[in-house]
Amino acid sequence: MEIIIVSLSGAKSNWSSQAFESYCKRFDKSIQMSWKTLSPEKRTNKINNPQKIIQKEGVMLLNSTKNSGLNIALDRKGVQWTTHQLHKRFIKWRESHKSVNFLIGGADGHGAALIDNVDEVWSLSALTFPHGIVPLLIVEQIYRVWSLTKNHPYHR
Repeated sequence: MEIIIVSLSGAKSNWSSQAFESYCKRFDKSIQMSWKTLSPEKRTNKINNPQKIIQKEGVMLLNSTKNSGLNIALDRKGVQWTTHQLHKRFIKWRESHKSVNFLIGGADGHGAALIDNVDEVWSLSALTFPHGIVPLLIVEQIYRVWSLTKNHPYHR
């Protein structure tokens, strides 16, 4: 299964890229995980209409998935899952999809148009996290539930 994290954050920091890659190396060939970044819309004093920016960024995120796979938006208003619930979802995703896309919005979050056009909305927490940390949380949690499916001791 291919898992793609798409983030509206511009360039990745070295530390977050290294941590992400260290988790990716732990998967066997059944999981191909990647993290791609898109440049967010420019925010200036002249063009500072958050709703227009959110709408443009939502289109950009959805277009990046090329209409393939399961799309999951990360949003603090989404549903929080326990590890057990995520594990059940992961098994269903593997059975029914070749790819899963995790969509991380820009500074102003996701708009209704994107939320209405994704398959699921996941909240990691009610807290706000820096863009460099969210992909790490996702890859770690996916590794955790994947290790459960393999009876690997990681989840103890």
